[in-house]
Amino acid sequence: MTSSIDAARQTLSKTDRFVTFHRCSACDRVLSIPEFIERHCEACKGYTKPVAVKERVS
Repeated sequence: MTSSIDAARQTLSKTDRFVTFHRCSACDRVLSIPEFIERHCEACKGYTKPVAVKERVS
């Protein structure tokens, strides 16, 4: 019984992982950490409002 519970826990933990990153609201480029902190996109050369995006990790 415990092996089936452990298997279920491992399956859930593998399928429920997400990665969050931030994109520029103007050009949809993924922002680096300094760009996110400064709210400045190097590609657009200006202020940006970062958009959080979650993606499932397989």
